[in-house]
Order: sequence, then structure tokens, then C-alpha cells
Amino acid sequence: MTTKEIIAKDRWAAEEAFCKGNVDAFNEVFAPDAIFHTPMGEMKGLEEFKKAIPIMRQSFSDVRIEWEEEICEGNSGMQRFTFHMKHTGTSPMFPMPPTGKDTVYKGCAVYHVKEGKIVEFFEYADMLGFMQQLGAIPPMG
Repeated sequence: MTTKEIIAKDRWAAEEAFCKGNVDAFNEVFAPDAIFHTPMGEMKGLEEFKKAIPIMRQSFSDVRIEWEEEICEGNSGMQRFTFHMKHTGTSPMFPMPPTGKDTVYKGCAVYHVKEGKIVEFFEYADMLGFMQQLGAIPPMG
């Protein structure tokens, strides 16, 4: 598979995992020993990353992902995305009481591909804006 095909398949896997709870969809696109650099910290290995998704889903429901931009060149790819979700629960990742608010989580991911699988993942997101939507951080100004 080309990098472009793998990144396209990652869109499917992300929707399966984050929207439907099928974390095993990521087995098709990530190497078992992939490294994940995320706003929540670094995770080593696909199994560790997959454990974080159900925890996030404890706090947020009605997840929908909007794919806004994609660039692939050589063995690297980038996607810009927006997650739309409702804050309906509590989890160790988001311990604040549920607000019932519709939230927007904007970010981008950079991927490095080797031998047909993603081996390294970097996620950059607007965590300040997201936490302000949840009321965990007061608005600036």
C-alpha cells in the first residue's frame, strides 16, 4: 500500500474506533510497535494507544470526525481534522463532571510509514480551546 492509501485507511479506522468503539480497526494501519506522541502523552505500542480510546469514549458521545485536509509525500502523511462530540460522561482522562456541551476538538496528525504500516504518529491539537469549551480553563481576555 502507498502512504496515501494507508492514510485513507486510517480515516476509516479512526471513525471505527472513535465513533463506534472498534479499536481493533487500527490493527490494519499501525505497526504493533508504533510510537504515539499525543497531547495526553507518549504511548509506546498500538495496544497502549488502543486502551486510551475507550477511556475517551467514557467522557464523550456522538463522535463525528470531519476530515479537512490531507497531504502525503514519500513515507510521511498529514491529516487535519475536527472531532465533533458531546461531553456526556466522566473518565480518568477527563475527570470533570459532564457538561452536556457539544464540543469541537481541532488538530492535525503527522504519520511516518514503513513497510505498509504507520510506525510513528504525532498529534497536535488545540487543547486550550477544547478545555475552555469544557469550562476546565477560563476564557482568555
